[in-house]
Amino acid sequence: MQQKLLEDDDVEYASYRQRNNTTALLMLLLTTSCLLLFWTACRGQKEVLLRTEAMRDDNIYNCDLQLVESIPIGLNYSAKSPKFLSTFDAWKLLLDKANKSLDLGSFYWSLRGEDVNCNDSSAALGEEIFSRLLQNANNQDNINIRIAQSEPSDISPNLDTKLLANYGAAKVVSINFPKYFGGGVLHTKLWIVDNQHFYLGSANMDWRSLTQVKELGVLAQNCPQLASDVAKIFKAYWYLGSDTNAPIPHKWPYEYSTNYNDQQPMHLNLNMAYAMNGYISNSPPPLTADGRTHDLDAIIKTIENAMDFVYIAVMDYFPLIIYGPKQRFWPYIDNALREAAVERGVAIKMLISWWKHSDPSEDNFLRSLQDLSMERKHVDIQVRRFIVPMDPDQARIPFGRVNHNKYMVTDRIAYIGTSNWSGDYFTDTAGIALVLKDTLASAKNSLRQELQNIFERDWNSPYAHKFS
Repeated sequence: MQQKLLEDDDVEYASYRQRNNTTALLMLLLTTSCLLLFWTACRGQKEVLLRTEAMRDDNIYNCDLQLVESIPIGLNYSAKSPKFLSTFDAWKLLLDKANKSLDLGSFYWSLRGEDVNCNDSSAALGEEIFSRLLQNANNQDNINIRIAQSEPSDISPNLDTKLLANYGAAKVVSINFPKYFGGGVLHTKLWIVDNQHFYLGSANMDWRSLTQVKELGVLAQNCPQLASDVAKIFKAYWYLGSDTNAPIPHKWPYEYSTNYNDQQPMHLNLNMAYAMNGYISNSPPPLTADGRTHDLDAIIKTIENAMDFVYIAVMDYFPLIIYGPKQRFWPYIDNALREAAVERGVAIKMLISWWKHSDPSEDNFLRSLQDLSMERKHVDIQVRRFIVPMDPDQARIPFGRVNHNKYMVTDRIAYIGTSNWSGDYFTDTAGIALVLKDTLASAKNSLRQELQNIFERDWNSPYAHKFS
């Protein structure tokens, strides 16, 4: 009997220990889960607090901004026409300012005449820029040059960047866009110096972009807040190019996100003279981190906010996806323009390029827009073709003599981008833009007004041909 009681006690004690162990394990799991949830909540709360703090950011940041242009040789305006710093001088200035770092986001490279088998004296400016970059290999206190480019191809082998990398002048990574998106390229044209100064605009790393192609961009100096925001986009390019097996994150980490966008722009004191609000947009959506306005949204919102006029200067305009295996209708910008003209009476002027590589079918879409003016008295949509003249020698330069601009200006906003206006550039191709909004404190000669002056100069020039 006593033995039976002892055995029962052993069984009960073993059962008691098992229950205690199970309870302890459950308590441990519960505690761990609570701590994990608490840590996650705290981290999330920290991000929310940081974003909230930035949303409350009423600081005004100093920034020196100016428009820069490339005017092709032989393209002449009247003496009273507005003139701006050249792209070549802007790039030289950035090279002079570089003390620590230079980040370059680029489509392709052909800074030397030999890159395109063309012996033309106008290649000298591009070759000077290339020489300055190559000298970095021989400098004792060389700067950290990083180049993110679209993957080389037979058409664009990027021999310049191969030389820069081989000589140790720069670190170079290439991004395979077809791998991620089934098509597309890195179409951004971007310089960032010391996270203080930058250039973005239409000019490729190509000697023709300095002397044979009409380009427009913006040069920012002493502008650390805006430059640091631009640098987050380059950081994403560098991440994808540095590891060919790297996936595009479903959600980009916090350090890639921004607090400045269409709804919460950065308050800028431009050139110590006047105030504007600005932000950086980008495309395509998978490369757009939290807080960043997508490039397409920036364009549509710029059109929607126009009260009097919308002026557009782009190389190509197609309401289509045109580069995929099957063309698709892509009406978003087209619809926004029609709505602005028909419903709000906004005047639309479109200055679209015409050159040897233009697709004649583009005329159909432009004519469809312009014909609305014939159907409704209050609708004003006008289209002109900008043609860069050429002599026989210039005609032999491949892919030159074109208006390569990619900007829009309204009565309220300036938009300066790197993308052509067809759907592909917003769905699977990387681009970037600076959007600047006038405020009540903006001067009459603001950067937006200067961009308007450029458009009106070109629109009224002998190079702008009426569309019929």
